[in-house]
Amino acid sequence: MRIRLQSTAIDVRQRGDVVSVGYVNAGAAHRVAAKHAVLACFHMMIPYLAPDLPMAQREALARNVKTPLVYTNVVGNNWQPWVALKVSDIASPTGFFSHVALDFPVDLGGYRHPRDPAEPIVLHLVHVPGAPNSGLDARAQFHIGQAKLLAMTFADFEMRIRDQLDRMLGPGGFASARDIAAITVNRWPHGYGYVGNSLFDPDDYDERVVKLARQPFGRIAIANSDAGGDAYAHLAIAEAARAVQELVT
Repeated sequence: MRIRLQSTAIDVRQRGDVVSVGYVNAGAAHRVAAKHAVLACFHMMIPYLAPDLPMAQREALARNVKTPLVYTNVVGNNWQPWVALKVSDIASPTGFFSHVALDFPVDLGGYRHPRDPAEPIVLHLVHVPGAPNSGLDARAQFHIGQAKLLAMTFADFEMRIRDQLDRMLGPGGFASARDIAAITVNRWPHGYGYVGNSLFDPDDYDERVVKLARQPFGRIAIANSDAGGDAYAHLAIAEAARAVQELVT
């Protein structure tokens, strides 16, 4: 097996008994011929990579709009305010960060999680950008959220973090100017794969959209967790096995 690292696929087409795959490596375009191909890509990108797919399938693939997601880690100098307030996590459905919590108490190897409230600890903050109360469906809100993430700076996040933590934990003695040691913002404009939503999608969404999207096309099969209608590793593994079986049987 020859693996081409740092290579981005840009064009996949069936040509007779082979699949023609175009890719870019180190700024140069290349093309190879393969007996079969598995597109284990974001479903929303496959219509651009494989334009010869039937239109109905391309439309089904394009319906998998990734959920934007932000996980933020804040290192606090201590967690005494949490003890004073007698909480370990706080849900705030209308807040910028919908969930704020003390990190999981995990010991791993030589790492020992904090046991004394006077010790530093990591706080975990979750933000899912969108356009709530706008009357838009989930996909439209995800697109808006992706644009918001592109426009936001670290300073924008820091302001939100300090404001929300001061308001949440201030009654327990927290002050962001004194008690925050470090901030890391991890933003994924294309985070989780789309999951059928009964508010916006038909009851037979899996049959009408997910199964149609992953149909093989000649010598091209389609994988990724998107093909399983969710966003988890076990689905990616199962869909990869299914895609290979479709090509060899």
